[in-house]
Amino acid sequence: MTASPVPDQDGSRPSPASTESSDTAPRVAIAMRSRNDIGVIRGTLEMVMRQRYPNFALWNFDSGSTDGTLEVIREINDAERIFQNDPKQYNPGRVLNQAVRTVGADVVVFLNSDATPESEHWLQRLVAPLADPAVGAVYGRQTARPDCRSLFKKDTERAFGDGREAAGWLHFFSMANSAARRDVLEQYPFETRVQYSEDIEWSYRLRKAGLRIHYVAEAAATHSHNYTLKESYKRQFGEGKAEAWIFSDGELGTGFLRYVALPAGMEVLRDWRWAAGEGSLDALLHSVPLRVTQKWGRWKGLQAGRRDYGHA
Repeated sequence: MTASPVPDQDGSRPSPASTESSDTAPRVAIAMRSRNDIGVIRGTLEMVMRQRYPNFALWNFDSGSTDGTLEVIREINDAERIFQNDPKQYNPGRVLNQAVRTVGADVVVFLNSDATPESEHWLQRLVAPLADPAVGAVYGRQTARPDCRSLFKKDTERAFGDGREAAGWLHFFSMANSAARRDVLEQYPFETRVQYSEDIEWSYRLRKAGLRIHYVAEAAATHSHNYTLKESYKRQFGEGKAEAWIFSDGELGTGFLRYVALPAGMEVLRDWRWAAGEGSLDALLHSVPLRVTQKWGRWKGLQAGRRDYGHA
């Protein structure tokens, strides 16, 4: 493949990396995890194949899709780069480590099948900061899909956007649109003892080792979910449980007031201000049940993690 510095779809110019030849550009493997994403998988695959980066290969790791996702993958990718795993025994860290061992590349990009790149220059923009050896990992922007419910849209923009908000948090990262060099991945494999937040655990470990985590706002992918309250509870429970492992040195304030009550109240206030500005009745009505469910689920997960992992 070759790339030329033509204007992007959004009218902007690509980064200088787009002029690299296949002889000088680092070899990149895109490791894509999937499970039952028939509504978006084709669009994601097609955007991947349109990338102007001159030296990459796509590898698929599917977890027992039954809705036609795997068939679409087989239309586009070669059989020798498609792998399947048992969803009943799925562990994200194990699958990610398998991907690192399987692909042959200088850089591994992790892209969820429901995270659709928004530009033909997404890939070169995402991996460019990894030329700096001080950078351990990068992650790109995520934007909400058109059908995303109002508060999930608000949360997506707050977490990503220009990156300034998340820069003030204890730690943030998302594996859904991310990349790292092979040497880093081999030195710091993914943890298999957590079932959620494997990306937070891994990237936080890199930070503690002195490596930088770089946010690439220009490497955007469309990615969002509309969780029910039950699904929100399950996810937050899992992430709270993982936090008992990740932040076991006391980095978090884990009393009920600081971990549940105050964050829930502050989030509701932010929601209401946002709802007023956007004129969103949905956000106004959805806020209290969603935030109470999320914070309570995270609290219960934290307690379960403390018991299971033996952390105080």
